[in-house]
Amino acid sequence: MLERVAVVSIAPILPGVVHGGSQRILDGVLRGLADAGAEVRVICSWRPENDGGFELGPGIKIEPLLRLTGYFPDPWEVPPYQILQSSEAIAPVFEWAETVYLHADTFYLRNLIPEGRRVVRSFHDFHYETALISAFGFDADMTIVPSDYLKRCIDATVGAAPRKSAGPVAVVPNGIDLQTYRPRPGVTPTGVRERTESDLVLLWPHRPDPRKGIAEAIEMTGELARMLPDRNVRLLIPRHVDATSSTETREFYDNAIQLATARGVMNCLEFTPWWSGDETANAYSFADVTLCPGNFIESFGLVAYESLACGTPVIAARVGALRDIRIPGVYTFDWNLPDSAPIESLSLNREGINSALIGAIDNDIDTDVVRTILKENFSFEEMQRGYLTAITGDMPGAADSSSKSASTARYTIAPWCMARSPWVYNDYEYRWTRSDKLAEFLTIGEHRVLCERVGGRHFTLEVAMEFGVTPEQVKQGLQDGMIIRV
Repeated sequence: MLERVAVVSIAPILPGVVHGGSQRILDGVLRGLADAGAEVRVICSWRPENDGGFELGPGIKIEPLLRLTGYFPDPWEVPPYQILQSSEAIAPVFEWAETVYLHADTFYLRNLIPEGRRVVRSFHDFHYETALISAFGFDADMTIVPSDYLKRCIDATVGAAPRKSAGPVAVVPNGIDLQTYRPRPGVTPTGVRERTESDLVLLWPHRPDPRKGIAEAIEMTGELARMLPDRNVRLLIPRHVDATSSTETREFYDNAIQLATARGVMNCLEFTPWWSGDETANAYSFADVTLCPGNFIESFGLVAYESLACGTPVIAARVGALRDIRIPGVYTFDWNLPDSAPIESLSLNREGINSALIGAIDNDIDTDVVRTILKENFSFEEMQRGYLTAITGDMPGAADSSSKSASTARYTIAPWCMARSPWVYNDYEYRWTRSDKLAEFLTIGEHRVLCERVGGRHFTLEVAMEFGVTPEQVKQGLQDGMIIRV
């Protein structure tokens, strides 16, 4: 067992506050390492709230030595002398460590890690510039990702790049702490007024990124208020911990207020404190429905799973890893499908949204069944063990995502795309693109009808041509990122 592990988190770690899904996972990983006997030193970005560092728990020391912004997507946009100061401060920690773990790897100062140290990293997104540079520019002894979706994206890009391999990539699903995230009937979260019999409570528990779907949540609130005039529709929005320190964060909530006022639903909005741990579980249990309606490229969708663990259904757009959720209580819709009727300025999928809303409100979750599924597939303890074995080098069977050549070129729909003839949705474009014949062909392929002769969803150019797709359309599909070579 390793004794000394240095962990790097570009995001700040604050005492008593967990400010995002990735940081909740990190907290569990750190405690798992310490429980296994490792001494853990965590390098993170400095903020006034964590000045001087602190002990997260026995064997876990938080050291805010990075003089970065602490904010994404531009954590490295600081004066160059602060990067020098950061380098000088963290180099001794790497000398001390036996293994280095880079959480949500966006760490560029790899030259500071001495030769011979095992480097393990994880990715919890694959769209911010920082993560993409790390993935394409740096190697690691092991890469951990939380979902098959994210692994497929890395395999299809980094793994296919000339003279480049992603190296071993292991899927360790994020774990749900079922002791914390459980139904809590009758509990009202901090900063929220008590329920009445007519209340219908919606929860939007995300960090302040417009792509997380705040506009869609406000539109859905208005839609429900119109559909159910006898109900008192409430939309709970926790204000992020950065709301007082970040101008962009304040502007985010100001814009939400302006949109709600314009839509006539400002009376439905309720801003709350930012919750952590038990308080978040209280909020999930208090709500009738949790909303994940945006087009942000989720690599896992932790909010949805935590909500389900608390017995609260989820409405989610079919984007990123949320497309792969197959658990009772999740009601999904195609985000912004062009064929749908627009709701004023937002071209939301009215039919799909209404169907999801009705399904989530009218159907009770069998919480015992859902929690059994979560325990079997998303165990918090299994996640901790998975990270521990990856970091210590004991994980077997992680596939190397290097590009392989084939005698006959085969293609498939890109893992970040979804076909709905005549449209193809691209997670990275955040929109649908009309592609008629190719979209029709891919839609058939997604239903596993057309490619049985060549295996699963893979197809050859000859098969595509049989369905009327020209070589030029296949070439354009590759260029547009709709299809990839297998």
